[in-house]
Amino acid sequence: MNNRKKFNQLNPEDTMVSLFIILFYISSIRTYRLLAVTGVLVIIYSLITCEDKFFIRLAKPVMPFVTLMLLPIIIRFILYGTVEDIDFTMIIVCKILMSSILLGTIVSKYSALYLVDGILNIGLPQIFNRILALTFRYFHMIDEDIQKGRKALISRGINERKGLSSLSIFGEWIGGFFLKSSNHSDMVFNAMKSRGFQGEGRNRKFNNRDLIFKSSILILFLAVILIIDGKV
Repeated sequence: MNNRKKFNQLNPEDTMVSLFIILFYISSIRTYRLLAVTGVLVIIYSLITCEDKFFIRLAKPVMPFVTLMLLPIIIRFILYGTVEDIDFTMIIVCKILMSSILLGTIVSKYSALYLVDGILNIGLPQIFNRILALTFRYFHMIDEDIQKGRKALISRGINERKGLSSLSIFGEWIGGFFLKSSNHSDMVFNAMKSRGFQGEGRNRKFNNRDLIFKSSILILFLAVILIIDGKV
């Protein structure tokens, strides 16, 4: 039973390589027709995979960027009654939303740590792997410090201040956060050094023929779809 479960579960590197290929495929789409078909497939996959069927929530992280892209078009339409480059902008917006839903679905199905393990196992340069691992490992710690600082400011009545009177408080908070971040970095470096880290990682070369074969098939299949869509 355990062997069957292990067989059905994709390796992290398989998932990440497939995800990179599909995201690149989405970025290469040029027609609304193929964009709509791909979007429907992504939504169906999200509905099947996620326990929470409200897939629109997965697009929330990119909504500020989407709003900034649409804002100039809206303002131009209100002021001049004309719409320029609407097709280009809408295609980009659809690609961003689709990619966000797909990535959010993968994270929801597995975990962020699972994806990080996949990237580390692909065989990328060690300097990139170290940066990625440290960023993921200590992002949560930094985020926790920010949340604590935010709660402290709210408890001290920062929301009740008006005008520019709160700028000095935010300046002190940012300065203190910077000093605390420097202290964290020293602690992290000393902890790594005490464990024998000397700035060099172990050389790991990517040599997964099965993954290369499956990735090549997926790339070929998606490339054929893009070519057919461009000629039809």
